[in-house]
Amino acid sequence: MHMKGVVHITEAFGGGVLSMLTQLSNRSAAAGVEVTVLYSLRGETPKNFANLFHPTVNLIHVSMFREVNFKKDWVSLWELIKNLRRCNPAVVHLHSSKAGVLGRVAARIATPSAKVLYSPHGLSFLRRDVSPSRQLAYLIFERMAERMGGTIVACSNSEFREIKEKVHARDIALIENGVNVAEIPVRRARDDGKVVIGMSGRASFQKNHEAFASLANMMHSPTVTFLWIGGNMAEVPDPRRNLAISCSGWVTRARALELMSELDIYVQTSRWEGMPLAVIEAQVAGIPAVVTDVVGNRDAVLHGVTGFVASSTEEMAKYVAILRDDWQLRKRMGAAARQSASLRFSMDAIFREWLALYDLAVEKQLRAAKDVNQVGSCNVTREF
Repeated sequence: MHMKGVVHITEAFGGGVLSMLTQLSNRSAAAGVEVTVLYSLRGETPKNFANLFHPTVNLIHVSMFREVNFKKDWVSLWELIKNLRRCNPAVVHLHSSKAGVLGRVAARIATPSAKVLYSPHGLSFLRRDVSPSRQLAYLIFERMAERMGGTIVACSNSEFREIKEKVHARDIALIENGVNVAEIPVRRARDDGKVVIGMSGRASFQKNHEAFASLANMMHSPTVTFLWIGGNMAEVPDPRRNLAISCSGWVTRARALELMSELDIYVQTSRWEGMPLAVIEAQVAGIPAVVTDVVGNRDAVLHGVTGFVASSTEEMAKYVAILRDDWQLRKRMGAAARQSASLRFSMDAIFREWLALYDLAVEKQLRAAKDVNQVGSCNVTREF
């Protein structure tokens, strides 16, 4: 059977994972590579997700669930095996932890000669919303899955170190997350004397929206406002939400970027990350950032140059206050952030790294297919 193309597998079909997945899929498809995405739906999956993909990308729904459930996971595994056998890809690219485990087992069974890549997008054993015993279980799962083969691709230096030191992976690569620099609007200067501080994402335990509310509680004033770009913040059952915190609610990506461009300071209060795209986008827009000292955050911001990395909410407040009171420092750090991030996180360069990691397998198959003026495919249909 002829092998071809790339199959992406993800259960975490939303947020930064979806953004990276669409970038990789669409650029590959535009280059003539056959791309299939096996996905599951999450609450944060946008309703119009199909419109985000290149028209030739094959989208196939597969039921997968975030938490461990052996009965459901067994069904998911055999769905993945069935689809991988049908597509018979040259490369299988797995995104986030559930797909990382199930996908490696499925690839080992269905397409043993395919190249397997796994992008954690934030390691499951770093989660702080589960017990220590569950964290250990996730780490054990990662170690077991690593024995199935494939290359683990870290998206930040600190994630790379966690994988090397705790998973003891034998085959690791590092490719940082990237963004389409051209689509990110540059920060718009204000002339009303106000300072707008904001964060983008889903109000959740991971994003630590409570810390964002604490910052607003400590710092709000007639000239300082706080904006949460995303969903859930207005619904949080917390009396602190009555402070000067505006919440945009769920908006389109274009609108979210537009709102971000109106910020003076970006903050990221996360308890854990992989390499947050929102921080990268803020830096590309020319906005200084104050972030928590966790995996990913600390890699995206150059402390004292493009923003600050803080070890506590109180320290975040101190750094935010410094930027709030010094518009020249905001301007200087913002310019440094834009210059650095636009080069370092440009998806143009990062996609070339991914193509190199995919190796020449797909290119060789494309050339062979062009020789016979035909590219075989797993039927390009969209299943929802």
